[in-house]
Amino acid sequence: MVVRSRYSSTPWPRALSGTSRVLAAAAACALAAAGLSACSSGSGGSSENTLVVAEWTNAAAVAQTEKINAAFEKAHPGVKVKLQTAPTAANAWPTLQNSLLASKNVDVLAQFPPTPAAFPPEQTNIKVNGTAALIANNQFMDLSKQPFMKRFDLTAQKYAMGYKDGIYGVMTAEYVNNTGLWYKKDLLDKYGLQVPTTYDEFVSDLKLLKSKGLSPVYVAGKDGYQNIIWAGIINQLMMQDKPATEAQSVYQQRAQDFWDGKANWDDPLYQDAARRYEEIMSYIEPNAAGVPAQTAPGVWASNTDDYPFFVDGSYDGNTIAQANPKLNFGFFAVPGTDNAAWNRPALAPDLSWSVPVWAKHKKLALEYLDFFTQKTNYAAWVKATGSISTEPDVQTPSLSWTDWLTANASKGYPNSTQPWIPTTGSSTYAGGPKLQDVQPFGNKSMTTALSESAKAYSASVKH
Repeated sequence: MVVRSRYSSTPWPRALSGTSRVLAAAAACALAAAGLSACSSGSGGSSENTLVVAEWTNAAAVAQTEKINAAFEKAHPGVKVKLQTAPTAANAWPTLQNSLLASKNVDVLAQFPPTPAAFPPEQTNIKVNGTAALIANNQFMDLSKQPFMKRFDLTAQKYAMGYKDGIYGVMTAEYVNNTGLWYKKDLLDKYGLQVPTTYDEFVSDLKLLKSKGLSPVYVAGKDGYQNIIWAGIINQLMMQDKPATEAQSVYQQRAQDFWDGKANWDDPLYQDAARRYEEIMSYIEPNAAGVPAQTAPGVWASNTDDYPFFVDGSYDGNTIAQANPKLNFGFFAVPGTDNAAWNRPALAPDLSWSVPVWAKHKKLALEYLDFFTQKTNYAAWVKATGSISTEPDVQTPSLSWTDWLTANASKGYPNSTQPWIPTTGSSTYAGGPKLQDVQPFGNKSMTTALSESAKAYSASVKH
């Protein structure tokens, strides 16, 4: 399937999965050392011939990366690839990344793309952080002139990992995260239901399923994956019937309005989103607060007679399929509004490979990226991960769970970005409600949480 890129008029393959992780995308990449017992693979060997590659844990992605690593070793006799991984949950990936950066012991490092929103206007005096800070402080090589970049839509790459005139990573994955919902086809069929297209239909389905003794929605509440519902509804209410090409201007205007005091977290849009979020959350699995993200896909897949819906990004599609190959399941966007046409998938860039300027094996690292992005290797990786293909010459394969996405991915738009938040004088509430503190996970109502967040944001800007 080929659809138009939302970044330009250039045709760009839209895969059948989507990006930005709920937690780790916002994690800081501080240059401080921190200890971690990380997973690693690859043969040993001296540092002179060992290429260190690091990415976060996603079972399907890691397994396919290991296959590429083995092929790279075979094509480069004497070279060993050491793959280091850590899950995005419980701060494990940021901790590993900090350790690798502080020790300068990594050659190819996965990043969550900052996108332009991570670089606020100078007049805000906001200090960039995380990946954006690494890029702005010249910690990553500019890859824009590398031969392998010709395989990609450079406008899309610039959006994901660009800064000024450079591109500081190669985006190889894109997924649907916010708005992401999985469903069990056989369970919906059993109760005469179809994929809901509006909020009212969704709530009606949840009510029916609960009346049948089921726990309608499964979510990894321990790691905050309920944010997929909250942020997904906000995406749909903000974008409404606007074309995907206007998404960035919509988000830019929101950030400016927040900064200028013309908008805040207690505005009607967020009150509406809060009402819808609270209703959906009333149908979640009772023990969701203790469910970790790392095991949630497998648990959901194995319980075929319960949990009709599962809140998760499309990056876990093949993980679900591997956990239960017999499961008949699909993926769609949470119908957070009353208008079916507004309930589109929010898409976001994901895994992007960067090369630190101080890497011990820069030449070999660039050869690795060239090898990874070669058509045959990359096509196999995309198929294994269920990612959206970012190479125009690599078609995204149709998988067993991608039927809804095949029909609707071209209607998607870039995932929303946060308002600009000062780096000093800000409380943790300035970025919006902390959903762990909000019912059903905490004691606060969303109304209270929105009010607290509005006050915190106003105070942070005045600071």
